Amino acid sequence: MVACDSTTPTGEEESTAALLAEPLAAAGFEVETERLAPGRVNLTARRRFGPGGPVIMLNSHLDVVPAGGGWTSPPFVPALREGRLYGRGTADAKGPLAAMACAAIELARAADAGDGTGPARGEIVFSAVSQEEGDSAGARHLVPRLAREGRLPDAVVVGEPTGMRLLTAHKGSVRPVIEVVGVAAHAATPGQGVNAVTAAGRVLGLLEEYSASLADHGHPLLTAPTCTPVLIEGGEAPNAVPERCRITLDRRLLPGETPESVVAAVEEVLDRFNAAEGGARASVVACAPSTGGPSETPEDHPFVRLCRRALASAGADDSLGGLTVNCDMTHFRAAGVPALVCGPGRLEVMHALDEHIVVDELRDSVGLFRALLTEALAADPRSPAWS
Repeated sequence: MVACDSTTPTGEEESTAALLAEPLAAAGFEVETERLAPGRVNLTARRRFGPGGPVIMLNSHLDVVPAGGGWTSPPFVPALREGRLYGRGTADAKGPLAAMACAAIELARAADAGDGTGPARGEIVFSAVSQEEGDSAGARHLVPRLAREGRLPDAVVVGEPTGMRLLTAHKGSVRPVIEVVGVAAHAATPGQGVNAVTAAGRVLGLLEEYSASLADHGHPLLTAPTCTPVLIEGGEAPNAVPERCRITLDRRLLPGETPESVVAAVEEVLDRFNAAEGGARASVVACAPSTGGPSETPEDHPFVRLCRRALASAGADDSLGGLTVNCDMTHFRAAGVPALVCGPGRLEVMHALDEHIVVDELRDSVGLFRALLTEALAADPRSPAWS
């Protein structure tokens, strides 16, 4: 899978999905590949093991971020060095995808063998979705479709590189685009215009104050929210006073915050700028794409408790944590589905140069996913405590 260039937005996901589809189908899963756009697909594989029991989904994404330059070895030529597999997507998230698929396939084979080690009830759904690294087009399509069909799972494990630690909360993001409008003039007579670029500098100063104020906010499992200018574009010609300048922000949200409330807070900052300025005006004109808002599953939810039991029984770390980036868990939580984030690999190598995963950890994670599934499939999601 790592050798398949599924970069968002330039690559394709179909070859990665095909590598997953074949062994899942061979293990008795009903496999569906849904094309969302040229080269962009969602893969869903289902297998029922007996009457009753919950529907548990394993979910992660097919796409990766651009590799960039400066790698020790080519990013789409997987390289094994000192017990680590290097390549773009090894940790985020083709390692988690591979481990989840292997765990599901192993349980299916155990059920077919009839030796008592496989599931006797419930259903496993494996889903590999499109463009999580862009605008989460895959999850945004999948979750409403499942809701319309009455086929939402009872619980979801979202695969991201967490070192197989259970993460029950994650930050979200919203990316307001601010446009600063001045008055055009010839650069030889700047006093006749209002420079949107220099006005944008004053906007950035106010936004820096706003960003500093966020440090007072907190969450038990997450760091403080942040507000970071990430893009700036301004001016029309090298001999003209710029009339317009655009600033794109990346604002990370905590559970309890909404994109709407955050945009309103940014607009309050711009209102202060506009009240103090004589010529330039600033406003939020759009929001750039993002994965989505923050989400959280309560620590005492039965699904969280059973996942902790499964890891503890397997001798693994059962402590809870939070994810400082956002992921597709938000779309399942918005539909009311309990979810958490878990997978092999380390957060610090996500999107990084020489991304890698420890092979022994990848192998061990298959057993841990099996333990999670086994525990979850024995649960009763119809009990009042589950909701």
